[in-house]
Amino acid sequence: MASPKIKEGKDIKGTARKGSISEDLSVKEMLKEIIKELQTVKENQEEHQKTTNEQTKSLTEIKEEMKGMKIEIVLLQRELLSLKNEKKEMLKTQENLERKIKILNLEKEKTEEKQLQTEMKDMEYQLRLRNIQEEQGENIREKVKEILGELMEKSGQEIDEQTDRIYRVNTNYAIRNRTARDVIIHFVKKIQRDEVLKTNSRRTVFYKGKKVIILKEIPGMVLSRRKKYSSLVEELKRQKIRFRWERGEGLMATYQEKKYWITNEVVAKDFLDKIIREKGKNTGNTKKGEKERKRARTESPEKEDLNAENYRMDLGKGNEITNLNKVEEEVEEETEGQEEEEGEAEEEEEEKREEGGN
Repeated sequence: MASPKIKEGKDIKGTARKGSISEDLSVKEMLKEIIKELQTVKENQEEHQKTTNEQTKSLTEIKEEMKGMKIEIVLLQRELLSLKNEKKEMLKTQENLERKIKILNLEKEKTEEKQLQTEMKDMEYQLRLRNIQEEQGENIREKVKEILGELMEKSGQEIDEQTDRIYRVNTNYAIRNRTARDVIIHFVKKIQRDEVLKTNSRRTVFYKGKKVIILKEIPGMVLSRRKKYSSLVEELKRQKIRFRWERGEGLMATYQEKKYWITNEVVAKDFLDKIIREKGKNTGNTKKGEKERKRARTESPEKEDLNAENYRMDLGKGNEITNLNKVEEEVEEETEGQEEEEGEAEEEEEEKREEGGN
């Protein structure tokens, strides 16, 4: 009975030893895992430390850059302040220059105005004659005496006593158009010049078959001022609105029995818009009235109303009846219109000549 018990005890002891070996192995593996984790942690710490050092270094560099930027900002502020001071000085200098320029412009305007008044006063004694044929070795004074004597119905001696200097002048107009040079006449008295202008408005004088154009002398400065009213003047002439130039600046127009003084470009533009707008309204009303009159006419004139002496039959144009009295009236109106157009053409021609300069 004793032998079997001893064998069982041996078996139990062998089994216990085998269990301790497996436990040792598991502990070692755990230690290896722990060591590995510790190494990983250490590497992470080193990496973190390295990153921290780099960040610290970057912050240090940023701080140094910011210090440099602060210094630059301070310098820029100083420069800006200096520029502001310089700007103030420049503004003061500019204001002083503008003030001086304004004073000089006022003085220049005063001088020009005095010069203009002197020139206009001198030209009140002058007239310009155009279309007088130019000949070599001519005696221009004798020609003028002949022309004015015929116009004024005076003797050559009377004309000679009333005139001072007489001479021809070179103009761009004459050069461009290859015409005879204009003649300038200086009268002894202004009233004598005005008489010639007044007579010329009623009568026309010719020299060697050409109409002699008599013009007032206008200073170039006045003509240059009138350029800005050119659009208005063209419309006034187109609508046959009476106007006259003012002595120094602007013009006066008579429109619908009212007088308007135009003294600057703004007023001129407003007045131009006004007459164009009212012209459009009147044109529309006129056309409407003509249509109504055409519709209203349903009867032809009675035969007894036609006077045989004043009417004729034009067989060449298809039995057209023409009133001879009305024809004469229309011819007279056309003649008057042509005279007005000639006067306007002379004025425009004079303006062009003055714009070209003597």
